[in-house]
Amino acid sequence: MQASVKIDRHLYIGGSDIPIIMGISSFKTRFELLLEKAQLQENDFEGNKYTEYGNIMESKIRDYINESLGKTFNEGQHIKGDIRLHTDGENYSSILEIKTTSHIFKTVDEYIVYLVQLLFYMENLEKETGILAVYERPEDFDEEFDKNRLQIFMIDKTNYKDLIEKINNEVDKFRTDLEKVKANPLITEEELQPTELIELSNKVVALEEKLKEYKAIEEEQKNIKAQLKEAMEKYNVKKWTTNNGVQITLVENTPDKEVQKFNEAKFKEDNTELYEKYLESKIQKGKAGYVKVTL
Repeated sequence: MQASVKIDRHLYIGGSDIPIIMGISSFKTRFELLLEKAQLQENDFEGNKYTEYGNIMESKIRDYINESLGKTFNEGQHIKGDIRLHTDGENYSSILEIKTTSHIFKTVDEYIVYLVQLLFYMENLEKETGILAVYERPEDFDEEFDKNRLQIFMIDKTNYKDLIEKINNEVDKFRTDLEKVKANPLITEEELQPTELIELSNKVVALEEKLKEYKAIEEEQKNIKAQLKEAMEKYNVKKWTTNNGVQITLVENTPDKEVQKFNEAKFKEDNTELYEKYLESKIQKGKAGYVKVTL
């Protein structure tokens, strides 16, 4: 195993930073990372039971992969300019990335947060292939290695040219923004955004504020209409017209009634073969993306 090198990881762009830079991390925002790299904000995270478990299992998973696949992966640490590369395993042609998680998927592309980190290592260490090893973490954090919990994905860099280009572009943008933050410690996240994006965002926020007011009005209108309905029922008024010509009509309640509906779940349970006979494959249209605004 390669000797450990003491490196202040906060001064470099590391593999674990790539999901944050790409905006796909749930643990930290890109702007928070910028502040940390500019040494304007402390990163006081020193690990937890999940990272500790990952550290314990890493060598066991690497040993299994070396033995079962006939590989010679060893840990590696490198510094290339402002980039820090600490790999879970590497050899003359390939990079090994090991992850332990409770979130298990079927395809490698669903592990995008892990994949971009592996591709970052492969690109900067000039390796054409990689292995993503995902180990399903037991609920009781059992430290005995179980090969049945391990997923192994073989990665060919040529299949991810577009994603690698996107990673490189985002890292370059991050470097540019980092220099801006260092030059102006009081800079805001908004000031780092393109002018067009800021202008459109301001318009959307203004409309969202109006919509919020309209929703409050709508809720008040709903409550008043309910009171009006009760008053018309109280005085037995079915319909009347105001002085300015507005017609007010009472739509009365309808009684509950029993209806017949097809119980698809029960039919499937009682007639599984017949149900499956009539199943047919269709393309289900994906959901369109959208902008979420939190006031």
